[in-house]
Amino acid sequence: MTGCAFHGKMARMLRLVIANLNYSSWSMRPWLALKHARAEFRCHDVGLKTEAGWKERILQFSGAGNVPILIDGALCVHESLAICEYVAELFPEAKLWPEARELRARGRAISCEMHAAFASLRSELTSNLRGRTVLRSLRPETRADIARVFEIWKASLDASGGPFLLGDFSIADCMFFPVAGRFRTYGVELDDTARRYSEALFRLEIVKQLEAEGANTPSIPEYDAFLSH
Repeated sequence: MTGCAFHGKMARMLRLVIANLNYSSWSMRPWLALKHARAEFRCHDVGLKTEAGWKERILQFSGAGNVPILIDGALCVHESLAICEYVAELFPEAKLWPEARELRARGRAISCEMHAAFASLRSELTSNLRGRTVLRSLRPETRADIARVFEIWKASLDASGGPFLLGDFSIADCMFFPVAGRFRTYGVELDDTARRYSEALFRLEIVKQLEAEGANTPSIPEYDAFLSH
């Protein structure tokens, strides 16, 4: 187990099975939700690509064969967005979804879009929180994905008033934070709205904690190689 327990209001211990927090955008998302909810949880890092048997360890927790996985007693919940929704129900006082129905609808729609779309952005701008580089060129499909992210951010911030996508920090921000990390890693030029939103994210204490956790994880050379493409 990694040392990322956090004491909260509820006397229950959750376990979050994750991959390396420097690289695994899917693991970052529920980690942020749990931290925001002040949940008491422990992380179990499967040793993705750095320890033998990591695939088998994942399968011990979920037949889907992917991380993250949240374990609550006999219950195993896989998929980042489903975990975030479960955390929102466990800790309603954290208000991971806003009270306004219209904003909740927007938040769920853009979170699902983040979960299912942006394939070119994911493949060309791989997640690497501590990495830094500047790409000289991007595929047209990646540029289109970036433009769509900016569009989502602006529309959401205009609708909610900010500083986060739905006003206060929410699951939607958990879902889009790794994209802000990718933009920083690869030196993507941000417009004013995207820059202000990204700055608000990186000022959060839970994000600073996430970066500190990621900074101490083992390097995965095949992922770091993307920085030189």
